[in-house]
Amino acid sequence: MEYYLKSAFMFLKSEMEYKTSFIITAIGCALNTFTAVLATIFLFHKFGAVGGWTLNEVMLTTGVAIFGHSATEMILQGLNHLYLRVKEGKLDQWMVRPRNMLFQVICSDFEANKIGRFLESIILIVYGLCNVEVDWTPYKIFVFLLMIIGVFILFSALLILKGAFCFWTIDGMELMNILQEGGRDLSSYPISIYKDWFQKFFTFVVPFGMVNYFPLVYLLDKQDAPFWWGLTPIMTIPFLGAMLLVWKKGLSSYKSTGS
Repeated sequence: MEYYLKSAFMFLKSEMEYKTSFIITAIGCALNTFTAVLATIFLFHKFGAVGGWTLNEVMLTTGVAIFGHSATEMILQGLNHLYLRVKEGKLDQWMVRPRNMLFQVICSDFEANKIGRFLESIILIVYGLCNVEVDWTPYKIFVFLLMIIGVFILFSALLILKGAFCFWTIDGMELMNILQEGGRDLSSYPISIYKDWFQKFFTFVVPFGMVNYFPLVYLLDKQDAPFWWGLTPIMTIPFLGAMLLVWKKGLSSYKSTGS
């Protein structure tokens, strides 16, 4: 952890050398997401509710999704750019170092300019919590914290999958962006509004429904949800384990660039 913090601080100092660029990029990242939030607001002003969910409830769902996505983009950006390192031949250098490869990749980049999007997610979560009715209990507080941790684990696992993918090919990375970027967008809405097959895939294969839909249904006392729905974010742990196995398999399949 100390090594990672030193590495992150180094990248932060580097970005802050150009403060104007840093501020503009941070604002740009936030505005990029804000346009999607505005589209959601316009949608609800037109139709009133979607699938029985109000605007305030969806703002909370959106905030949780953006939180997980922006936090991993900031902290685990090294995985996002691993395919570039493979092209440059830098991975060969890392392989001879006495450090865990995944840890080295994570420490290879840190983008503090994503802070704008991260703060935006916090604002949306606070707004949502202040404008929905939740009968708070100690267990529901635990469920909410578990949901926040779960969404971070899920997006981290997807970045690990994206990193592993480039061991086999550095082309077609947009396919991985569909899960990462598209996952943020689809999980910004209750998964119940989608087609049945789509719900099942993004609940039992890629567990987006586990990290916000089921626990939020329980928190908001919708559909007489059983208490164990609040524990579904735990399912992101075996998903992370599966992605780590894919990473290990990909790393063992990597062929040196020779550079």
